[in-house]
Amino acid sequence: MPYFRLSAAPALSALLSLLLMLVPWLGAVIAQPPVTVTDSLRDDIQFLASDELRGRSVTDETIVVARDYLADRMRGIGLQMDSVDGQPFQSVKIAIGSEVRSADNNQCRFQLADGNSIDAKLGDGFGPLAIGQEVGSVTGPVVFAGYGITSATHSYDDFQSINAQDSIVMVLRKEPGSSDPDSPFDGVKNTRHAYFATKIANAIEHGAKAVLIVNDPASTRQTVEKEQQRIDQEEDRKQTLAKLLVDLPAEAVKNRAAAEAKIAGIDQLIKAMQADLDSAQRGVLGLSEAGTQTNQTKMIPVASIARDLADKLLRSSGQPGLEQIEKQIDETYQPASRALDQVTATVSVDLKPAATVSDNVIGRLPGKGPLASQVVVIGAHYDHVGMGGYASMAPGTIAVHNGADDNASGTATMLACAGELSKRLSTAPSHRTFLFIGFTGEERGLVGSQTYVENPVLPIENTVAMINLDMVGRLRDNELTIYGTGTADGLDALVESVNRGFGFDLFKVASGYGPSDHQSFYRVGVPVLFFFTGLHNDYHRPSDDFDKIDFGNLTRLTDMVSEVAFQLAVRSQRPSYAETDARVEIRRQMTAFLGIRISVRSGVVQVTEVTEGGPASIAGLQIDDQIQRIGKSTIRTTADVLSWVRNHLPGDEFEILVRRGTNQITLRGKLEKRP
Repeated sequence: MPYFRLSAAPALSALLSLLLMLVPWLGAVIAQPPVTVTDSLRDDIQFLASDELRGRSVTDETIVVARDYLADRMRGIGLQMDSVDGQPFQSVKIAIGSEVRSADNNQCRFQLADGNSIDAKLGDGFGPLAIGQEVGSVTGPVVFAGYGITSATHSYDDFQSINAQDSIVMVLRKEPGSSDPDSPFDGVKNTRHAYFATKIANAIEHGAKAVLIVNDPASTRQTVEKEQQRIDQEEDRKQTLAKLLVDLPAEAVKNRAAAEAKIAGIDQLIKAMQADLDSAQRGVLGLSEAGTQTNQTKMIPVASIARDLADKLLRSSGQPGLEQIEKQIDETYQPASRALDQVTATVSVDLKPAATVSDNVIGRLPGKGPLASQVVVIGAHYDHVGMGGYASMAPGTIAVHNGADDNASGTATMLACAGELSKRLSTAPSHRTFLFIGFTGEERGLVGSQTYVENPVLPIENTVAMINLDMVGRLRDNELTIYGTGTADGLDALVESVNRGFGFDLFKVASGYGPSDHQSFYRVGVPVLFFFTGLHNDYHRPSDDFDKIDFGNLTRLTDMVSEVAFQLAVRSQRPSYAETDARVEIRRQMTAFLGIRISVRSGVVQVTEVTEGGPASIAGLQIDDQIQRIGKSTIRTTADVLSWVRNHLPGDEFEILVRRGTNQITLRGKLEKRP
C-alpha cells in the first residue's frame, strides 16, 4: 500500500510526528513503499525537499525528521535496522563553525562625542559573527564606510574620502541599488561586492581593526518573517499536541508523559525563538549568517549591530540618519562615507569552535550463501544547506534551500534500489550483503561517510564496492556521468554491459576521487561507482526545487543502478581494487549556447553549421572557419570546444581565434542561455 505523505500543514506534520513517537510500529506501516519505482521516487523527493524540512541542515532540528523518515522507509522495505547496537543510527560529530564562549565577553561599548556611552551586548543590539576572529578586543575611532565597496569596474569607492587606518569600520550589507534593475552593480543579482567576505577583506586592506555590519531593510524583513513563521509553526504544533493530550485516555500514562514533555520542549523552543525574533527585528545578524572564516576575515573581530544603534551613532556625530544615508547612496550611486566625529568603540568577541551531532542511517539486506560475508554499500547523503549561509551559492539569501536534486534525488534513488533489490534477491541462492546508508554531514566535508569508514558496522575489508548517488535527478542530453569506472578491474565493462539495456550516453571517469561520499570509501581501498547527472545553475541555491526533477529519466537511472548493484551482488568474482588519478573535475551540465556545429577535418576543428541569430553568428563565425583558440584554451578536438562551453555561463564573453582561408581572425561575442 502507498505510504501516507505528509501534508504541508504544520499541524498535520506535528500530529504525525507525535504519533510516530508514541506508537513505534506506526512508522513501519506508514512508510510502506509506493507501488511503482516512479511513485517511490516522487513521494520521497517531495517529502525530503518540502519547505517543512527547511533544507535539512545538520544544524536544524528538521535533520532529525529526515533521519527518522529514512529509517521508517527502510523498515517498510523490510531492511534490518539493527546494525549499530541494535539501532539504525550511527552518531556523527560534525564541526559547524563557532559558538559563543562567554556572553559577557561579546559586546561593544561606544563612547559618544557628548561624553555619553552606549553598551551593546549579546542579544541586545550586538552579535559577533563567525566569519571573523574568534577571540579579540580592539578599540578605535568609528568610521562609516557606506557599503564597504572599492570597485574600479563600477567607478565606485566607499573608502576614497576617508581614512580607515586603525579604525572600527561600520559598513552596510549588500550594495547600492540592490532592488534597482538599472543599478550599475546589476540590481537583479548580487555582485561579489555584496559578499560579506569581500567587504571585510576590503576593510582590512584599508587598515580596519574591526568591522561592524549593518543589516539592510529587505533582509531584515525577510528574517523577521521567517522567524515569525517558525514561531507560528511551533504554536500550531503545541496546540495539536495539547488537543491530542486531552483526547488520550487517563490510563495512557507513558503516552501522556511523552506528550507533556514534548509540549514543555516546544515552550522552551518558542522562548528561544522569540529572543531571535527580537534581535531580527532590530536587524542583528545571527552568528553564522555571514558565513565562515577565510584566511583574511579571521584576522579581525567582525560583528553585527542593530539598525537603530547605527542610526543613533550617525546622528550623535551630526550626520543624517541611517535610512536617509541609505536612500541618498541608492539614488545617486555616490559614496556617503564619513568619520563619526569623536565616536570611538571597543569591540570584543569571544567564540569557540562548535560541533553538532547527527546520524548516518543504516539499513541492512543480509546476504546468502558463500557470498554473504562480503558487502556492497549503496549510499546517498540526505543533509543539505538549510536556509542558506554555510555552503550556499546564494550569499546573503535567507530562504529554504530545498535540495531536491542535491540530494533528495540520490536519497530517493537509494531507497528505490533497496526496494527493488530486496525483491530481486529474494530468490537468489547466493548474494552479497547490502548496506543502504543515508549519510549525514556530506555538505560539511564528507563527515558522515568518513565516520562510517573509520567505524564500519561490517568489516571494511569485506566491503567489495560502494555505489554513491548524489545529484541524479536532472538528466540532460541523455548524458549520465559515472565516476570510478577505473577503480576496479571489470567495473568499466560492467557499466557498459548494463547500459546496453538503458541507452544512456555515458561519460565515464576512471578516478575514484571527488567531492562526494564515494571518496571516503575509495581512500580506504574500496572500489566505487558514483552516478551523477551534472552540476547545474540551481546547485546550492533555493531554486533546486521538486518541480525540476526529471522523474522519467530518474526512474530509468534507478533501474540501471539496481541492475549494476544486482550484478555486483551475485557475481562470484570480487572486484579487484585499482589506483586512479586523484585529479578530477566535477562535470557541469551545459547551460550556455554558442550556436555552431563542428567536426574535425584534416586534423583541425572546423565549423560545419552556424545557427542564424545565435552568439556565434552575431560574432561573425562562418561555415568552414577553423577554430584555433577560445579564450586561452587551445582547440584541437571537438571535445575541447564542448568542454569550454560547458564550463561557462550564459552572459560570459568569448574571444575566438579562427583561420579563414589564409587569414587569422579574432571574433568576439557573448554566450546566451541554452534554448
